[in-house]
Amino acid sequence: MKHQKHAKITRKEIGNYGINEVAVMGTTCGDIKSFVASVSKELAPLKVAFMDMDHKSDEEEKVKSFFGDTVVTYTDKINFKRFDSQESYSSFELRQLFKSCDITLVNGNHFEGQKQLLFVDDRKPLLKKVAKIKNPIGVVFTEGKEALSEDLLKEKPELAELPTFRSDDLKDIASFIQSQSVIKPKLKGLVLVGGKSTRMGEDKSMLDYHGQPQWKHSYDLLSQYCDEVYVSVADKKEQFSEVKQLQDKFIGLGPMSGILSAFQEDPNAAWLVVACDLPLLSASSLNQLVNARNPQKYATSFKSPTMEFPEPLICIWEPKAYGRLLEFLSWGYSCPRKALINSDIELLIADHEEEMTNANTPEEFQKIKGLL
Repeated sequence: MKHQKHAKITRKEIGNYGINEVAVMGTTCGDIKSFVASVSKELAPLKVAFMDMDHKSDEEEKVKSFFGDTVVTYTDKINFKRFDSQESYSSFELRQLFKSCDITLVNGNHFEGQKQLLFVDDRKPLLKKVAKIKNPIGVVFTEGKEALSEDLLKEKPELAELPTFRSDDLKDIASFIQSQSVIKPKLKGLVLVGGKSTRMGEDKSMLDYHGQPQWKHSYDLLSQYCDEVYVSVADKKEQFSEVKQLQDKFIGLGPMSGILSAFQEDPNAAWLVVACDLPLLSASSLNQLVNARNPQKYATSFKSPTMEFPEPLICIWEPKAYGRLLEFLSWGYSCPRKALINSDIELLIADHEEEMTNANTPEEFQKIKGLL
């Protein structure tokens, strides 16, 4: 048996620099810039990042950008923010810069991308860069070009089967890039039952409000929206043996443990998370949440009825939130609400605010039980 040196965990689907990465290659750098400038407008409201290189070394610009011996300078330019750095960045560090974007376009003349959009232009023959054509998705003919060269097709016969576009068909190209790159992440469900129920005095997940244990009621609700639903537990328990249990891999962090453990299980899925102490929660609120879901944000959440803050435990966490939560954890914050407050999220006002009510004490249990 081959020795496994490192723990085998599921990896996040990502390109060299960002998610949904497409390298534009086969034409001049100037035309690539013009194309990106135009097609990014057609891709709006999606957030588009651009990875490029400047051929010039501009010492005058460098003097204006940096002050004294500073290595990094951040400048608020009112209408945009500017970040200048004299440091070199690895592809992993660049992913941090592009993490919030929905599509990353790359100048394929200088950098390799996860997928390639090929321009046919005699000024930059694709045949010279055939080694970089590893996962082509489409062909764009510049003015005066109508076919791929026979020499290129001998090297890459699969290119003949790709969809083709004219370089001025920006709407069609943008729609194609979006269809090839931006796929709504699959939604999985997570019922949080790992709390200690100290104030209640007994396990809140086993309380009966609806003729069955509350965890099972929550599980059945999520099953209406998710093909896979897990019960998040600190330690595996016999009472949950009939369903998939997801044991905490991050210990002692409260709800953050369950959410991060879910993302470690599948970092490419979005997670619909609910706590088990929400006895009034119904399909009405979940319908609102799922229908208003915005995959371009870090999360979709309700505003808490008791505070002017988002509610992290009736929430859809998108895949890009995984790194965001780990980042907050590295700064010493274990509260998922803190991450929501300081991130770009879709925040909803609940149509049924009473369904956000949780039950933490025996008195609250009796009161809600009486209402039901």
